[in-house]
Amino acid sequence: MAVQLLGRSDAGPQLNLPLYIEGQSADQADPDDFDELQGVDLNSLCLRNPQASLFVAMDTQAMEDAGIHAGDVLVVDRALKPDQGRVILAGFQGDLLVRELVLRPSPRLIAKHPDFEDLIIPEHSELVVYGVVTQVIHSLRMGI
Repeated sequence: MAVQLLGRSDAGPQLNLPLYIEGQSADQADPDDFDELQGVDLNSLCLRNPQASLFVAMDTQAMEDAGIHAGDVLVVDRALKPDQGRVILAGFQGDLLVRELVLRPSPRLIAKHPDFEDLIIPEHSELVVYGVVTQVIHSLRMGI
């Protein structure tokens, strides 16, 4: 299996965390002022349609050249239309996959790593699109 379904989004209490803008003046990033910062809710930042969102863990390197790495957590929005060029969560031939959807000239699922072949979707084959990947949560563990 290329990905692992972690669960769906549940509306919960708002979690407001400080938001800094990279590149802002260091004078504005005084640690003594953290408690006074206006918070940003991660749910509203990452979940466009919370009731239609899923969390998926990427298990392969198939989308590495698109910036999606093994171990990343993906937010998948089931309410969005799976258009040409979008990264989607799909079911094909018994596998749950994250790939770029290409519709023209013929339907196919494109991997973004040289070790993975593109999957051409034969006519009359069943491709189930579960949703569109909208966010990637990428850990920078760096030896931890």
